[in-house]
Amino acid sequence: MILVVTDVNVVKEAWWLYAIGAFVTLFIILGSLFFAYKAYQRSKELNMSKENIKKAMISSISFSILPSIGIFIGVITMSGLLGIPLPWIRLSVLGALHYELLAVNNAAEGIMASAMTIQDFVTIAFTMTIAIIWGALFTLIGFKKYQSLVVDETTKKKGRSFGPLLFQSVFIGLIAAYFGDAFSRIFGYNVREIVDGAYTGNSTLTYSIVPMVVFLVSFLCMMGFDWLVQKKQMKWLENFQLTFSMILGMSVAVLLGIGGIF
Repeated sequence: MILVVTDVNVVKEAWWLYAIGAFVTLFIILGSLFFAYKAYQRSKELNMSKENIKKAMISSISFSILPSIGIFIGVITMSGLLGIPLPWIRLSVLGALHYELLAVNNAAEGIMASAMTIQDFVTIAFTMTIAIIWGALFTLIGFKKYQSLVVDETTKKKGRSFGPLLFQSVFIGLIAAYFGDAFSRIFGYNVREIVDGAYTGNSTLTYSIVPMVVFLVSFLCMMGFDWLVQKKQMKWLENFQLTFSMILGMSVAVLLGIGGIF
């Protein structure tokens, strides 16, 4: 007898997804401890002082935990739509918060949590996972060849590299996509019409200025933090700019919601 599950909430909070999440987390922790031990052994071989080792440990722990606050916020943000295990698994390993949120948004456009089907959930999970694995595979197989093309002898001699320009261009493209999405919502976007928890086949046009306001606030915060790092030499802030900007942006969204602004 084959049991067919039709309730997406059962899948989103399935025990086996939690088991996968626990396995992935344990694997990452053990891998981190292994490399930490190897680094400690190497520090002994280099006769590093205990004071320098202690400073390295403290800075590594702080630079790992504090930026992860933004990742944790991302898990909470996505858990309302996808449950806890899937965001937990994805944001625990290879990937980036801005990519995962964009992937979820693209796949979930027009889908409400109350109307999500198992097919919708699988589509979102597929979007979040299949597209991100190619970076790792490419790095494993062809990174050396790619690096030789991006940074050739000519650019090395001139002290220039195409790599940073390529990264900045892609990042600007990503920001432009976020801006375009936030800007478009001012003029309306379709939301499925739900009656008694079921999709009626109709949709309504909804307007919202909140995404644009949050985008601008986050942008200004990021610019301000960058100014503090560059001009005021607050280098410790460099690794926390994204986290703090996200927290402030989300706080503005919550305040606008409390104030009845949508």
